[in-house]
Amino acid sequence: MKKLFIIFSAVAVGLISSCQKDYLNVKKIDANISTDLLYSNYPYFQSAVYNAYSYLPDGLGNITMEAASDFAEATNVTDNSQLFNLGIWSQYLLPDSYWTLGFGGIRQANLVLKNFNKVNLQAKLDKINGPDSTDYKNSVYWVKMSEGEMYFLRAFYYFELVKRYGPMPIMDTAVDYNNPDSYIGMKRNTLDECIKYIVSNCDKAAAILPVTAANGYDQGLALQGAALALKARTLLYAASPLYKEAGCTATWDDAAKAANAVIALNAYSLESNYKTIFGSSNVGSKEAIFYKRYGAINTLEASNYPIAFQGATGNSLTPTQNFVDEFEVVTRDAAKNPVSSVPFDWNNPVHAANPYANRDPRLDSTLYHDGSVFSGFTTATIETFTGGSSGLPKQNASKTGYYLAKYVNATINLNNGGTGTTAAHAWIYFRYAEILLDYAEAMYNANGPVNNPNGYKMTALEAINAIRNRSSVKMPLYTAANLTADAIQHERNVELGMEGHRFWDVRRLKNGVAVLNAPVYRVEITKSGTSKTYVRKKLEDRVYLKKMDWYPIPQSEITKTGWNQNGDWK
Repeated sequence: MKKLFIIFSAVAVGLISSCQKDYLNVKKIDANISTDLLYSNYPYFQSAVYNAYSYLPDGLGNITMEAASDFAEATNVTDNSQLFNLGIWSQYLLPDSYWTLGFGGIRQANLVLKNFNKVNLQAKLDKINGPDSTDYKNSVYWVKMSEGEMYFLRAFYYFELVKRYGPMPIMDTAVDYNNPDSYIGMKRNTLDECIKYIVSNCDKAAAILPVTAANGYDQGLALQGAALALKARTLLYAASPLYKEAGCTATWDDAAKAANAVIALNAYSLESNYKTIFGSSNVGSKEAIFYKRYGAINTLEASNYPIAFQGATGNSLTPTQNFVDEFEVVTRDAAKNPVSSVPFDWNNPVHAANPYANRDPRLDSTLYHDGSVFSGFTTATIETFTGGSSGLPKQNASKTGYYLAKYVNATINLNNGGTGTTAAHAWIYFRYAEILLDYAEAMYNANGPVNNPNGYKMTALEAINAIRNRSSVKMPLYTAANLTADAIQHERNVELGMEGHRFWDVRRLKNGVAVLNAPVYRVEITKSGTSKTYVRKKLEDRVYLKKMDWYPIPQSEITKTGWNQNGDWK
């Protein structure tokens, strides 16, 4: 009998073992199980479906890649992000190589799609005793939904490859990445064909998947909103200048229509408290559309806690002054209602004398600065001034003067009994605020701030103001007169900071050379008695060339496939 060998790449194995913990309860599959038995046996089939999720990007594990944008710096000088910043990456040395993982995920999704109709539920049927057939019905439903999940995951993995490498070969069959003979000679499709393929898979998934999870459908599996959100993000990218330059035919209105479909589900809404979106209970957030559970861990906190805390390693992702300067200074009345706001300006003596006063509240939910009150397993005031408890020149202290707060769980005590406490974590791939931002950008570019010729759920202005009007934020609202494309990008930077968007946004908008080939800055704080002075200083110069808008194809793949290398990568 022909045997099916399910081959995990080293990366995928590490992902399952180190990060997933309880994530969808991945089960080990015997490598010698026959194809027929694997897909006819319900528990084995479940494992094959869960395995397809294991190829999702490791958001928390790779969070320091945010430091490859101008918004952050990795404290560890050996972090992969430093290769980007120095401009020394190439087809021979890719610090963010998703190649193997992406094609592995596509293969696994294709295997399930090819075989999902072989599942035999007779054993479930035979166990029905009396009128209660819930278990059997749940299993039938679960198998049916798995088809939609695989269309979604295939689209997801293609998008992750396309946004890095550009055009990819479209594989509808389970090509074995580990067997070059199965794909050598396969040609890359055009970028426009890839985008249309991703969208078509999202549409197929959305036609099958439920809007809300029913009994028997595990938490964390893809729902209809995930497929529609991926479609919206894909079309937003496709309508952007970099993709249009490469031949994509999608329009801003296509992107707006796709984002409107998510809004029209009425299944998601903004959390009133911005900070709770990133806490240990975020999987239950009404804002979370698709996420990855990590179980109970404390590695994120060990890396990113301010260095004063015992157990903190200093292997941290630290926001730059470039990022902090994005947060506006707001004036409020006696009732704390917003009156007006202005960009932060180091040339304004009032701003420079007290740079953390009256800022957009999302600043304190995203990072710790000098004077921040850490409130969790203990209460402490963070000191990042020179000589402070978490400041330079202390070993492994932040080089920027800031520490990450978003996604970091302050209740974890790293020195509790010598082992440390843990807490559940989840990385959110899609959340409702991003959909509103995608929608606002697409609608603005298609129709301006207030025009709504297609009768969508809201205007660009209404979408952007919904985010600024969140009850824990309450920033002054934009008007039609002052809403601009730059203002929408600014709001995107502030709302989605440290969530993995900046790196890609500057590329798709063709701003990479202007933004990433420029210095990043830190803050130097000097304390004298009870007074402090703040100076913005250059941290480092960075290198970015136009060819870096797209990753190079790994040279090993060029050698095997004979494809042309991307752009000026030679």
